[in-house]
Amino acid sequence: MAQAQKGIFAEPNLHGLTLSLNVMTDDVVSVRRKLARIPALLNELDERFSEALLSGYVAIGSDYWDILYPQQRPSQLGQFPDLRDGDRQAPREPVDLLLTVRSDRFDVNYHSARALLEWLGHDVELTEQLPTFRFMDGRDLTGFIDAPENPRGIRRRQLALIHADDDPVFAGGSYLYVQKFRHDLRRWEQLTQEMQEFVIGRKKLTGERISEAVLQMVSHTQKAKLQNEREQPLSMLRQNMPWGDMREQGLLAMYFSGQSRDILQWLKQRYIADENGDYDPLLDYTEAVSNAAFFAPSVDFLTQ
Repeated sequence: MAQAQKGIFAEPNLHGLTLSLNVMTDDVVSVRRKLARIPALLNELDERFSEALLSGYVAIGSDYWDILYPQQRPSQLGQFPDLRDGDRQAPREPVDLLLTVRSDRFDVNYHSARALLEWLGHDVELTEQLPTFRFMDGRDLTGFIDAPENPRGIRRRQLALIHADDDPVFAGGSYLYVQKFRHDLRRWEQLTQEMQEFVIGRKKLTGERISEAVLQMVSHTQKAKLQNEREQPLSMLRQNMPWGDMREQGLLAMYFSGQSRDILQWLKQRYIADENGDYDPLLDYTEAVSNAAFFAPSVDFLTQ
């Protein structure tokens, strides 16, 4: 099987740093050459700081892909979907490249990101840098365990990566959709714990699901379930991490899959109201301020 960028399916870390980059040169051969070196640079940094458990990846924006690789395009690579319904929307903010590093040391992330930016040089412009962190025991800043149904172990690879049977050219790559959420924590924290639990559909302390017979409303857990309307499983791995300071806070949500259509289905379940007018109620307390679609190629594809 093609060698995947290990940051796609790596286990959670304590710290993350995500860089949004736009390409400032027309020399695509130079950009391809520099991107091909990034997995090796990450491996070298991981060996140097082995105790930090460093991993990372580079992903190419859906709008920039055809400029960089005009001969071949992943079959399901498209723009971030137009999600507008009622007061809910997810505005697109495409960028050319996304570079993420994660480790258990903030300083290692900082050093690694600087080294990678130095390698890319004047060919790119940094448009945003977002430090992220692990909160408590893997919780969102709402206080609830984030993505409790996330796959574990080998299943992380199986769901996040394209299989050779589906697309031999892009095997080992992954479709990536990114949402930067900004939470309204002041409004959220005005709710009682019981009401928060009804919104999420789980117990705050344990993450245990609340019976639908007890719930008085449609919950986030119901609308964000990893099944489509035919009860078929959706292939998706979430690599979410909180971000924030004392002024604003939120969640950097990253969804990986070997099947882009599964992520699109999941997003529409949350945003678009069903025949009963129900949508994901958590969206009343958080807003996705920027959204973009990417493809994270295999190491083999980058270096070919």
